[in-house]
Amino acid sequence: MKHPYSHYPARAARHWPDAVAAIDGERQLSFAELDVQATRVAAALIARGLQVGERVAVIQYNGLEFVIAVIAIARAGGVLCPMLGVLTEREHRFIASDSDARFVLALTREHLERARAVAPTPQQALGLGTFAGPNDLLASTGAPPTLPAFDRPPDTLAQILYTSGTTGQPKGVTHSFASVSAAMNFWATTFGHRPGERVLGQLPLSHFCARAMDSAWIGGAALVILRDPSPKPVIEAIARHRVAFMLGVPTFLRMLLDDPATETADLSSLRNIVYAAAPAAPTLVERAIKRFGPVLNTGFGQTEAYGLCTYMGAAEHAQALADNPTRLTSVGREFGAAQVMIRAENGEPCAIGEVGEICICAPWATPGFWKNPELDARRLKGGWLLTGDLGRIEADGYMYLADRKEDMIISGGYTVYPAEVEHALAAHPAVAESGVFAVPDDKWGEAVHAAVVLRAGAQATEAELIAFVKERVAYFKVPKAIHFSDALPKTPVGKIIRRVLREPHWAGYERRVHGAG
Repeated sequence: MKHPYSHYPARAARHWPDAVAAIDGERQLSFAELDVQATRVAAALIARGLQVGERVAVIQYNGLEFVIAVIAIARAGGVLCPMLGVLTEREHRFIASDSDARFVLALTREHLERARAVAPTPQQALGLGTFAGPNDLLASTGAPPTLPAFDRPPDTLAQILYTSGTTGQPKGVTHSFASVSAAMNFWATTFGHRPGERVLGQLPLSHFCARAMDSAWIGGAALVILRDPSPKPVIEAIARHRVAFMLGVPTFLRMLLDDPATETADLSSLRNIVYAAAPAAPTLVERAIKRFGPVLNTGFGQTEAYGLCTYMGAAEHAQALADNPTRLTSVGREFGAAQVMIRAENGEPCAIGEVGEICICAPWATPGFWKNPELDARRLKGGWLLTGDLGRIEADGYMYLADRKEDMIISGGYTVYPAEVEHALAAHPAVAESGVFAVPDDKWGEAVHAAVVLRAGAQATEAELIAFVKERVAYFKVPKAIHFSDALPKTPVGKIIRRVLREPHWAGYERRVHGAG
C-alpha cells in the first residue's frame, strides 16, 4: 500500500491537473503544481538522509507550505509528526524528542529559530522558504525527480498525532496507512467533496482541519487556507470563494453567530458545516440552523479515531428542531463502518440510557500509542478503543455525550457531568460560554463551580445565574459558586480545558482530579 498522503494528491494531479488544489490569500496551486513541489521537497529530504520510517516533525503554520510539507514527508517515506505552532518551546521540544524526529521543519522565519532549538541538532532544522538559506527544501527547480516507490503493508506507521492537552502531558497517537486512508475516504465520501468545490481550512491544519485538507485530495476540492479563524476573515472567505464545506467547534460557531456581519453576508454556498470536538448547547445549534439553514452535521470522533463514529446529518437536525429539540444535544447514531458500545466500569455493556465509557471499533481507529504500552493496555482491549469519554445511547440509537472521565464531579455521592450544567447556563441570554468543574468541599467532597463569560454588553449576577440553573437541573448539579471571566482557557482548536480551571482550587490537595490516585 502507498502512503495515502502521497498517493491521493498524486492521483488528484492525474485526474484534475489544472484544478485548484489550495488557495492561500492571493497565492494558489493547482493539483499538478502541488504534486511537483511536494516531489521536489521529498527528494530534498531523501538527499539529506531521511530513511524510511523516520519521523519528521512540522511546526504548523497554515499556508501552502504546510500542505506541501505533509505530502512530501509521506512521499519521502517518512512519518509525519505535526506540532501546533502555538505550543511553547518546551512542548515542541517534548514532541520532537518523544517522537525521535530526524528533522524538524519550519514554515516561517520565526519557527526556524524554534526548530533549531528543539531539533536534535541545529543542522536538522529545515525550512520551506528562502528564510531557511541553505536548508530551504523548496530551493530546487527543474523537472521533479523520480522517487522510489514506497509500497508498504497497510499497518505501516503513517503519522504520530500528539493530543491537544486537555488532560495534561501530550501523548502520541499513531495512525497507519490503513487508518489514515479510511478516515480520508470517510470524510470525502460522507460529505461529497467534488472538483471545483471549496473547503475551508481556518483552524490548524495539523489537527481538526487536516480532515478538510486531506479529504479534499480525494474529491478534487480546493482547500481555502486561513491563518486567522476569527469571524471577519472566515465570513469574507466563505463569501469570496463560495466555500461549501466547513469544520468547526461549538465555540467557533458561537463566535460566528455573534458577529453582526453574519446576518448580511452571502453564505449560501455552504452545503455542510460539521461541528464536533466538544458538546454543543441546543440553543446554539438552534441558532445555527436558523441562520445557516439545513447544513449542520455532527458526530463523535477524536484524535484516536478521526473519522466520525456516530453521525447526525442535516435532515436529522431539521427533524429534531421540529419534533424533538432535546435531540439537538446528541452526536448522532452509530454510522458507517464504525461500531460503538457503551461500557460500564466492569467492562460489561451498559443498559439503554445508562452512562458509561464510549468504546469504538472502526477502521480509522489508532493501532496504538507511541512508546506507551501501558496506555495501549488501558485503552485498547479486544479490538475496541476505550475513548475516555462518557456517554449514553438511548433506545432510538442516538448517543449523548456526558463528559470526559476526569471531568466528572462527585458531590455528596451524586455524579455531576459538567456538560449538562454548561448547557443549562448556555440557555441564559447573557451567557456566552462557561466551564464547569469540581472544587474541594469539606462537606460534599467536591462542589460544583462555574466560570462564566458573558456576552458583549450583557449583564448578569451570580445569584441570577444560580437561580436560572436551579430551574433546569437537579439541586445537586447547581453550582455552589460562579465567577465571571473575560475568557476561558482553550486548546488551539477551541475546546475548553477544564483542568486549567480546576488546578488553582486544588493547590495543596493530594487529589486534583476525582478518581485519581
